[in-house]
Amino acid sequence: MKIGWKSVAWSAAALLLLLSIPTKLIVVTLFLLMVPLVVLYTMLKPIPFLVHAACIGAASFALLGSYSLIPLTFGFFFLIPSAIMGHMYKRRLSARTVVTVATIVLLAQFLVQLTIFSIQYDIDLSAELSGMIEEALKQLQTSGTLLPANWASDAAVSIGDAFVKMLPSLLLLSSFLLAVVTHALSRRALGTMGIVVPAMPPMKNWMLPRSLVLYYLIALILSYAISPDNNGFWGTVAANAVPVLQFAFIVQAIAFFYYLADMKKWPRAAPFLIAIVILLFHPFYLVGLIDTAFPLRRYFTKQ
Repeated sequence: MKIGWKSVAWSAAALLLLLSIPTKLIVVTLFLLMVPLVVLYTMLKPIPFLVHAACIGAASFALLGSYSLIPLTFGFFFLIPSAIMGHMYKRRLSARTVVTVATIVLLAQFLVQLTIFSIQYDIDLSAELSGMIEEALKQLQTSGTLLPANWASDAAVSIGDAFVKMLPSLLLLSSFLLAVVTHALSRRALGTMGIVVPAMPPMKNWMLPRSLVLYYLIALILSYAISPDNNGFWGTVAANAVPVLQFAFIVQAIAFFYYLADMKKWPRAAPFLIAIVILLFHPFYLVGLIDTAFPLRRYFTKQ
């Protein structure tokens, strides 16, 4: 199969993903959409890549008509980070650098798009979310449950405010997951065509800097010292820093058990099953916190 046919095949894959955005598969599609674009940019020079991207957009518009606005918006949104990742693959940069830069670019785009959308349409995101949540909660209130009269509206406002306050951390985690999934799938796809892309270090070797423990303690103290109703700068920092750092320590806990499984010669499925348990039970982040703060691995090595 010649390189020309390969590029056409990956363009077709990108088109199919764009066409699936208006369907119920949108959540899966968004995590896959960057992969064919990254592969195309890595395979092609910039001008041919832009030609393929334009053909994908034109075909999407021809097939969806007026329904193509949202798919094309998503396609253009992911076009920039995809091109950046493909460019870094061509330069043989490390996987950690690729994932880090892609995460930052995606996060910046999310924030810019959210700002433009809010200003252009004059939308109060907290109020809009509160309204949608209140409608859902009112169904519980009218179903014969013994709930206070204003329970739905009060709960909706609290949930809406909390969501908006934690939006930066949600966007950061979403950007990171998009970058990681795209790198993992793109690397495998490019590998089948003989294009070598640097891999992430083995999970057992992942180690967070010890300074994150100090940052976490500061954020934790702030979260207890500042009222949850405080929507100021420090209140927002505390509300977002704590869950983001706890997620980082969850990843560290998973890495620790991969290291332990390698040391103890456990079955290959053991660390994967443990990782599922860690993701389901949040308090396991403490294992990652301790592994970051103290030399737990050195202790097991001595054993």
